[in-house]
Amino acid sequence: MISELRVTTVAVADLERSCAFYADTFDYVSLGEGAIGGREAELAWQMPSGLTGRAVVMGPAGAVTGLLRLVQFNAAQFNAAQFNAAQFDAARFDAEQCGITGEPYWGDYSRPQDYGHYALNIRVPDIRSAIERLRAAGGRSKSEPTHWTVTPDLSAWDSLSYDPDGIVLDVFELEPGEGSALADYDGRPSELQTVAMHVSDARASASFYKALGFVELYDKLIENMESFFRLPRGTGLHNINLYVPGGTLNGRVELAQYVGFPGRQQRDRAVPPNLGILSVSLETDDLKATADLVEGLGAEPVCAPVEVDLPPYGPALVQTFFGLDGEILEFYQCR
Repeated sequence: MISELRVTTVAVADLERSCAFYADTFDYVSLGEGAIGGREAELAWQMPSGLTGRAVVMGPAGAVTGLLRLVQFNAAQFNAAQFNAAQFDAARFDAEQCGITGEPYWGDYSRPQDYGHYALNIRVPDIRSAIERLRAAGGRSKSEPTHWTVTPDLSAWDSLSYDPDGIVLDVFELEPGEGSALADYDGRPSELQTVAMHVSDARASASFYKALGFVELYDKLIENMESFFRLPRGTGLHNINLYVPGGTLNGRVELAQYVGFPGRQQRDRAVPPNLGILSVSLETDDLKATADLVEGLGAEPVCAPVEVDLPPYGPALVQTFFGLDGEILEFYQCR
């Protein structure tokens, strides 16, 4: 058994500020917290030796999947000289600071076509009031709400915004038709419904995730949306949305390929202490079998299995992998 995306790990500059933002904007609450550090965590999370962090896991009250793990990395006992100078500017780090000044690995989004985890997608009952709350809480808008048809039985008011660290949030209000798989809704801001990822080949990536147990919700080529996505004229967006059958449609994978607008992997930049979506976590009941499966599908191990105290689950056997486009996948088996 391999689960949907149970948790998404996001590195932030100020943990208290980020927690307040998600609480004020989406009514998220703390569902667990813990320290990040030690040799095993360094291996699994690609953390430089000596780096530590604090994590708070958030989501709607009672949520058990589609959770958000916010992490602030701590430089107080870290020697900046240990950083790889090709990736980090040591002069930007101050060991006297409580937090670390890692940069957003997407930079200023001047290369939106690059590959990796790109956006957190959250469903809201009313798009305009949600955007007002987001701005009041310290976020900012990238694009105003735009209406588009997803499938014949599903349309959406969609918007792109930034959280206080510049992480892209796709905040949307759905208009599902009768019989749509997404018609059932409790009327409050959702867990992370999907994590959007830019890929080089949407069909190849879809085949990878289908082999993990995901099934297709929709497969659509979106055209004439260049102004919304701020893309070169004539660029199409091949969008494939996948979910794990069972009790929830949250924790989905959303694959986005900019057709005719190739990018590059960001695996060397999507690492602590840089800010942004670092990884997605999937639960397995047999880590060894899962590791054999994903390696056979072309994933590359980041490390061997390690024992980690993993918020919010506690002790777990963990192994991380680079997916087909360099995205980090964390598989965990609870003890």
